[in-house]
Amino acid sequence: MRRIGFVALGSIAAVAASVAAAQVMTGQTQEVIEITVSADELQECRETLAQVASMPAVHDNGTPILFDASSDLPSVRCVVGDA
Repeated sequence: MRRIGFVALGSIAAVAASVAAAQVMTGQTQEVIEITVSADELQECRETLAQVASMPAVHDNGTPILFDASSDLPSVRCVVGDA
C-alpha cells in the first residue's frame, strides 16, 4: 500500500515539474486585467480585490484547487479613468 502512495506522489511531482518546465520554455507572460474606476471608487475597488485575493482558489464547480495554480491566474488591478 505504501508503494502505491510513493508512486502516486512521484507521478504528481513529475507532472508538476513538466508543467513548470513547459511554462518556462514557452515564455508565457502573466496577463494583467485592469478595472477602470472613478477616483472616488478606487479605494473600494482595491479593498474588494484584496478580499477576493484572500479567498482560496476553486474550480468552476466550487471544489478547492489542491495545488497552487493561482500563479497561472491573471493579475487584476484597479486604475483611475473615465468610468
